[in-house]
Amino acid sequence: MSEPVITLKGACQSNPPAGCVNSLTREQFEQLTNALQPADKGPVPPDVKRKFATQYAKLLTFADAARQLGLENDPKVLQIFTFARNQILAESLNQHYMEVYAHPTDQQIQEYYDQNTKKYMEATLIRIIIPKAQATADKPKPSDADEQAYAEKIRQRWIAGEDPAKLEKEAMEHSGVNTPPPDVNVGARRPGSLPEAHESVFGLKAGEISQLFSDPAAFYFYKVVSIHQVPLSDVKATISTTLQRQLYNDKIQQLQSAVTPVLNDAYFGPEPPPMAPGVIRPGGPGGPPMRGNAPPPNPGAPPAPNAGAPPK
Repeated sequence: MSEPVITLKGACQSNPPAGCVNSLTREQFEQLTNALQPADKGPVPPDVKRKFATQYAKLLTFADAARQLGLENDPKVLQIFTFARNQILAESLNQHYMEVYAHPTDQQIQEYYDQNTKKYMEATLIRIIIPKAQATADKPKPSDADEQAYAEKIRQRWIAGEDPAKLEKEAMEHSGVNTPPPDVNVGARRPGSLPEAHESVFGLKAGEISQLFSDPAAFYFYKVVSIHQVPLSDVKATISTTLQRQLYNDKIQQLQSAVTPVLNDAYFGPEPPPMAPGVIRPGGPGGPPMRGNAPPPNPGAPPAPNAGAPPK
């Protein structure tokens, strides 16, 4: 670990400034890459590690040259140091809370499941679709009232016990659609899997047939064949992912709402129209860049080991 892995020949030879670097040991280099590379990204591939080392050596060369000119004490550079330090701290906070909430406890998962049992109710559905007729050369388009009345008749015949597959075929022919009728068996569905206007279907009991739903293209109605409560074991991983995001977002929102920035309008001008709502977390648009994905500060600066990887 104490063996040099980067040596800068010719560096720090004559009157070197304090902090001048002419070599890095394996231990120093791996401490750097481990700090830059998020743990969940895995080890740095050898080719990426070598490329990073080459570019980091160039950065050290430029940094040493800047020290020789005394630029590290330049007031503008010190201001940039302060800004960069705050960026890094904000992203470190972001990473900290992502790690803190990465593994919700079994109790948290159970509580979420108990509070959201309706989300994990699974209904097996049958659906009849009645396309709205289109006008043809020899047949005018029926009125909306006539089409709805026909759809309601089909619905009543289904309630009376007729075969939904035969009713679907008849409805397609009535509407002048020559393609094969769709399968009436929708299968098992959970809340959130149907068009929003149809979600009331999940409030029906087994054996009930829904009201008519419509859009510009067709009428729809459903029958609930059976209702099944999905066990926690089947959705535990999904809930864990949901909780990770929810707990993290709640914490970031709590931090943001605790402080209210007040800008001097006389200096900054009037406030522009509000942007679309959303949580801006450190590293997101308008915030500091994600660690390991920051653009290099100058042409000689290296990308982080996972440069090019999408932000988490």
